Amino acid sequence: MTPLASAFARLRALHHGIDAPAGLAPVHLHLGESRLGAGAVDATLLADADGWARYPVLGGTPELRAAYTGWLRRRFAAGRLLDRRTVAVEPTPGTKQAVAVAVARAVERVRGAGGGGGGAAVVMPNPFYPTYHAATEAVGARPVFYDPRGGGPALRAAVAAAGAPVAAVVVCDPGNPRGELLDPGFLRTATRAAVARDALLLVDECYTDLWLTHPAAGYLTLVERGVLEPDRFLVLHTLSKRSGAPGLRSGFVTGDPATVADYARHNQACGVSTPLPVCAAAALLWDDDAHVERARAALAANWALADRLLADVPGYRRADAGFFLWLPVDDDEAAARHLWRDQALSVMPGRYLAAEGPDGTNPGAGHLRVALVHDGPLMRRALLRLRAGLTRTDPLLREDVPA
Repeated sequence: MTPLASAFARLRALHHGIDAPAGLAPVHLHLGESRLGAGAVDATLLADADGWARYPVLGGTPELRAAYTGWLRRRFAAGRLLDRRTVAVEPTPGTKQAVAVAVARAVERVRGAGGGGGGAAVVMPNPFYPTYHAATEAVGARPVFYDPRGGGPALRAAVAAAGAPVAAVVVCDPGNPRGELLDPGFLRTATRAAVARDALLLVDECYTDLWLTHPAAGYLTLVERGVLEPDRFLVLHTLSKRSGAPGLRSGFVTGDPATVADYARHNQACGVSTPLPVCAAAALLWDDDAHVERARAALAANWALADRLLADVPGYRRADAGFFLWLPVDDDEAAARHLWRDQALSVMPGRYLAAEGPDGTNPGAGHLRVALVHDGPLMRRALLRLRAGLTRTDPLLREDVPA
């Protein structure tokens, strides 16, 4: 299988040689870089020169680890799991590295057991967060795809089609890029499939606090209640989405103690530990829910704006969670080029966030991923341009649309 190029590299190539129109400031809607919680990071903590001059504490500071467990208790009511040490926590330098390491360690485990790492499968959603696929290819494993909209039967069919061995099963809740919420029945199917194949269950919950009408149940909540009985599992969390602070490169994993310890050994020996000033800033963010509520309110306002401005754009649909609009178009690459050339809008073609399935079709093709991540006034201008670009109307004629 030919490795997929980075979605962002492909977008740059798509824009190459195409100038945005003069007089229109470009608006970047292709990247999930939220501006909705701007100012949440305490910059004074990052100005600690002495902290930058010291080696990071392996495993994070006690204050940071306490902030993780405090948030898990508040958000997921996971007190029993934490008190009994049924689950553990470990800092990560963002989610991308944690995904890559978790997949690599799962495949290495299969290889060490004589299962042939090159033949190992990683079962993942399609469309997907690109690192799932890239990490699988990097270790020579086989990606096997399922469509989360197909529910438990689709995942079971993918695991069956994967054959043996299966190194990992990946789920994303809420989903990226479509923003779907997974129900407990689906998560139960994923858990049982991973246990039956002695595979790692990797649960990406990076968007868990960006809900619109109701929060995602949360994997740990369901484990705490006895609804799910996993074996080897990791749940991923990050400040990149929760707090709009991707530059901190700060997140954590939680899961069964043995799997978390395996990740910790690898990361502490071969990876990146969290600098002391980042530990301090991150602990403050995990301890504070107010800034998340403000950002969620701003996100809800952006979706309400999209509901008004894009209601009659064919195929418009509000997501269940997150800030990505997944909009159907005839040709996603052609539409993305047009929107850049005529409206100075950078949006992501859906095919760049997916791979061809066994039938040769790419489930992302014919869609645009549009990030509703800017403040209200800029978001309104961008959505008016998006509407104009897709419906061939003049955005100035739509300035009377209520804000």
